Amino acid sequence: MGRVDIIRAEESLKDFLSNEYRVQNERLKMLGKYNEIVDTSKYRRLTIAFNDDSDTLYILVQIASYSAVFDVNEGKKIEGGMPVEDVRLIESWISMKNNRDILKNLSKRRNYSEKYIELKPFDNN
Repeated sequence: MGRVDIIRAEESLKDFLSNEYRVQNERLKMLGKYNEIVDTSKYRRLTIAFNDDSDTLYILVQIASYSAVFDVNEGKKIEGGMPVEDVRLIESWISMKNNRDILKNLSKRRNYSEKYIELKPFDNN
């Protein structure tokens, strides 16, 4: 638990987002639609916050100026405002068992300041 789980979450998120956009961006490049290519840098410093006092694990995800709350067990957004494409991606990502397990491990952190975790999946690019 700890830094290892954060690295696992970052790597998983990076792989997931890269795979989601790779084919789409290649197709758009072939069509000459460079202004429609998705820039994954919007996912830099994605922040996740965990609830403390509930049997259900909820996470608050912040991407740029958008935020939404997701039920990890259900893999669904329950409130907040975020572009539909980002909601779909986060729901898909957290619905994978391995990622749910990572999030559950991260949620067990004891220190209040550790409940807000900044993931940096694309900072090394």
